[in-house]
Amino acid sequence: MSVLESILTIDIGTSSLKTAFIGLDFKQKAFDREIYLTDTNIARQWEAALYRGVQRLFEICPSAKPIAVCTSANGPSIVPVGVDGKIEKPLLWYDQRTITIEGSKSFFLPHAAFFVRDSPERYERTRFLFSAQEWLSFRMGAEPVTVLPQSRYAEYYWDNGQCALFGVDRRKFPPFVNMGEIIGTVSKEAAGRYRLTQGVPIIGAGPDFIMALIGVGAIEAGIVCDRAGTSEGINMCMERETALRVIGLRVLPHIKDGLWNIGGVIPCSGALFDDFLKRNSQDGDYDEILRRIMADKQGKGFSTLETMAGGVRTVLDIFEQNGLPVKEMRISGGQGKSRLWNQMKADRTRTILVIPEITDGELAGNAALALTALGQTRGVKEAVNRLFRVKEIFHPRS
Repeated sequence: MSVLESILTIDIGTSSLKTAFIGLDFKQKAFDREIYLTDTNIARQWEAALYRGVQRLFEICPSAKPIAVCTSANGPSIVPVGVDGKIEKPLLWYDQRTITIEGSKSFFLPHAAFFVRDSPERYERTRFLFSAQEWLSFRMGAEPVTVLPQSRYAEYYWDNGQCALFGVDRRKFPPFVNMGEIIGTVSKEAAGRYRLTQGVPIIGAGPDFIMALIGVGAIEAGIVCDRAGTSEGINMCMERETALRVIGLRVLPHIKDGLWNIGGVIPCSGALFDDFLKRNSQDGDYDEILRRIMADKQGKGFSTLETMAGGVRTVLDIFEQNGLPVKEMRISGGQGKSRLWNQMKADRTRTILVIPEITDGELAGNAALALTALGQTRGVKEAVNRLFRVKEIFHPRS
């Protein structure tokens, strides 16, 4: 059996951890999604889910030989790690444990400040305040670092002035490094646990929304990405002069100087449907469930789908009110894997949906960084152009 060199790509989501092997031919060889419960041991659950996921990947593709690892995650979440290595309860992006200060741009410091006030003893014995993906990378052998998508993001993470305002010791945050850098190598312990080769490089990735943008090729002005999973976000890549005039949407730097990311968030999106399934004990094939739901247009399930589509349309309306009509979106995430839902969503939002072959854009984005770091491409743009292939297009029906 010939060896298939590949990238182990990992993404920590709100309700599940996704893994994939992506080969040097820029094609996905194996994929897995492991669901976990969001309780006090969530960080350990991430590790357990990774273990299960990697075992499954090797079952699907036993000839795979990962030659790099790259991990992304949702955020802003913080994982406190003590001087003794003990993990404190993470502060997750979606909970309400925050302290806000008017004028601050930091996404992370409100969580860290709550930790300082609520658990001063635990804070004092904390050595590092990690983001989720950097913590998992650290556990696999990486150096303690914080990966910046690019330098303009520093103020949205932390700086000396904002740390002083929030009363947080900046030295507890790992130092910044650039996205796409090699931040360490797989340790002996991690190699044994995950069936990897000791010394394989670990590549630093950005947060999930940045990686999804890269993965679907939304790195040129005008391209729109719909990150559709448990939560959902519509993100448009735009030039600076347009971005500065936007009202009602979040404007953040893109990975390329001169470009900005304009976004709108639908926090619960896919979670609404998951909750409906749990409450109504719906299980079985996903599209078969949707087929039953769509047949009963008076039912709660169909109403839930209408609410989800309506949330997307509301955000698209805000784009249009800003003179930025969205005619086409590239889908990233689990919602994009259902043909029935894709068509209904295209109809209700009056938008063309483009489904990539690698539907989870975060994983494709991670692969783009890793393949570039390994010298397989001359840059991220070339990697993206080779990774992004259209699987199917859904047009709204009149």
